[in-house]
Amino acid sequence: MYLWFGALKLFPGGSPAEDLVERTVSALTFGIVGGDLARVGAAISEIGIAVVLLSFRVPRWCAVLLIGHVVLVSTPLVLFPGEMWAGPLRASFEAQYILKNLVTVAAAVVIASSHPRVR
Repeated sequence: MYLWFGALKLFPGGSPAEDLVERTVSALTFGIVGGDLARVGAAISEIGIAVVLLSFRVPRWCAVLLIGHVVLVSTPLVLFPGEMWAGPLRASFEAQYILKNLVTVAAAVVIASSHPRVR
């Protein structure tokens, strides 16, 4: 999933989340990073997480990366509440996607952190 979605972000217009990613990164960096740099940065970070996940070499480090990523990816829920929430407990499509990622990453973190180290 991370590899696929990250690869999509490498190409302008390749990801339906592109605008949200660019606006979120711009808001988090106070406008310093935005546009293509934000999109490509998100792409590279997601591809990097995929490589770490697929390596099975550093599961606890992978759990830390996943937690950091999900925190950053979840910030639009707070940064853009008017777009994310149609009312109490009424999430937009984008918000539902983010919330689904929270659950998926939580499961991955539990698995990664409990996995024995490979030597």
